[in-house]
Amino acid sequence: MAVVAVESRFGVPPTIGRAMSLPPAAPSQAPVEPPGEATAVPAPRFLADIYEDVSRCNKCSLCQAVCPTYQVNPVEWETARGRVALIRDAMEGRLELREIADGPLSTCLTCDNCMAACPPRVPTAAIVARARQELHEQEGYPRGQRWLLRRVLPRPGGTRTLHRLSRAAQVTGLHAAARGLRITRWMGTVGGMAERIGPLPRRRADQRVAGLPAVTPPVRGRLGFLICCYQNLVAPEATEAAMRVLLANGFELEAPELGCFGLPAQSLGDGPAVQEMAKRTVTGLAGLGVGSVRGAGDGRTVQGAAGSAVDGLVGDVASCVGHVRRYGRILGDDPALGDAARRVAGATDLASVHLERAGWRAPLGPLTWHVTIDEPCSLPIDGPERGVARALLARIPELRITPLQEAAMCCGGPGSYATGQPEHSDAILARKFENVVATGADVLVTENVSCLVQLRVGARRHAPQVRVMHLMEVLDAAVRAAGKGPAA
Repeated sequence: MAVVAVESRFGVPPTIGRAMSLPPAAPSQAPVEPPGEATAVPAPRFLADIYEDVSRCNKCSLCQAVCPTYQVNPVEWETARGRVALIRDAMEGRLELREIADGPLSTCLTCDNCMAACPPRVPTAAIVARARQELHEQEGYPRGQRWLLRRVLPRPGGTRTLHRLSRAAQVTGLHAAARGLRITRWMGTVGGMAERIGPLPRRRADQRVAGLPAVTPPVRGRLGFLICCYQNLVAPEATEAAMRVLLANGFELEAPELGCFGLPAQSLGDGPAVQEMAKRTVTGLAGLGVGSVRGAGDGRTVQGAAGSAVDGLVGDVASCVGHVRRYGRILGDDPALGDAARRVAGATDLASVHLERAGWRAPLGPLTWHVTIDEPCSLPIDGPERGVARALLARIPELRITPLQEAAMCCGGPGSYATGQPEHSDAILARKFENVVATGADVLVTENVSCLVQLRVGARRHAPQVRVMHLMEVLDAAVRAAGKGPAA
C-alpha cells in the first residue's frame, strides 16, 4: 500500500509509509445463506470477556477523524475500526494475534480518543490492552519487561534505586559519555527513555516533602497524596508544586510510601503485574482509613506509615489517577481486597478536580503569561474534568489563555511509546506543535507526566521559546505571586 508523505512546516512527514501484510479478503463469490437462515456466531477462542465489546463496532469509520495514529499514517489498521476488526478475526480463528502484533497491536496509543466519536462507545484502548495481554500469555512475556514490572516498580524502594543509579551515572559522567557515544541507542527502551528525559533532578518529590510549608488555616480536610513513581523521578518539581497548592488551600496531606500503581503494566499488557501492583497499593493505603472520619491533624505533611484517617485521595498525574479509579474493576472479584479496592477507587480524584469541587481559597497574584492548555487524553471522555484546568487558570489575574486546536488529541508520548514507536510519536508530536505555535502562547500547560516529558521534547525541537509546565506549577506560581507583583 503506497502512502504519500506530505511535508509539515517542521520538516517532519506527518504520514508514515508503512505497509503490512494482512489476511486475504473473502472471495467475491462467497456463498450466500438462504433467507431465514442465520449463520451461527463463532465462539471466541480467547478473550471471551471482551467479545461483546468487540462486537459492538458498527464499522462507521467516525474514529478515523480523531485517531492520532491514523492522522499520521492513514491506513485502515491504524483506526479503531481496523484494530478491533483484526482482534475479532483473531478471536474467531481467522488469524493469530502474533500476525498483528507488529502494527495493529503495537502502534495503538490506547488514548481512547476514538471513543469521543464512537456512537456505540467501543472501548478500543481496553480491547487492545487485553489483546496485548493475551498475546503475552500465548507467546511469553519479554524478560526485561517482566523483571521491571514485577520486581522493580511494585516496590517503593524500586524507583528510589533507579534514581540513585541514574544520579550516580550523571555525577560520574557515565550518562553524558553514553549519550555522547550513542551507547544509549543500543540500550532499547531504557536507553531511549534516558535520551528523551535527560539528567534526572537531584531530589525526588518524596524527598521534598519535609521542606513543604505548613497548611494554611483553617484546615478544610486531610488528604492522602498519591505520588506517581515516574513523576517522582523526572518532574518532582510538579509534584512539589501540587502539594504546595493543596496546603495553601487548607488541606493537610499525608504521602504514603507506595510503589507503582500499575498503569505501565496495563499499557504493556502484563495482567499479573496489573493485579499485583493494585493489590500492593490497596494494601498500602489501608492504614489511611479511606472513607473514615478524619482524625485531628497538626498541619504537617507526613510521609511514610499512615497515621490518622483521610477524607480522600488525590494525585497530580491524570493517567495514574484514572488507573487507580479503575481498581474496583481490576480487583472487584478479589474476595480479600475487592471491597477495599472499590473504596480506594471511589475516594480518588485528580488534585485539580478536588480543588475545583471543594472551592478555591488561596489568594492568587497576577501572572503576565500567555498560556494554552493541552488536555491529557487520560481524562474522562467528554467529562467535566476536561474543563477544570481552564477554570482554575481563569482565576489568575492578567493570565491570558488561548484555546489549543486539537487539545484533546494525544501528543504521542504515553509510557514508552515514544521509544517503541519513534516514527509515529515524532510525527504526532510535530502535528501537536503546529497547533501550539499557532496559538502564540509562551507557556504550554498539561497535567500528566508522560505528556510533560513528551511536550518538553517537542518544545526543544520545534518551539524553544515555549515553556512546558504542569498545571500545578502555574497555580503555585500565582499563589507565590500573591502580594509580590507579577511573576516572570
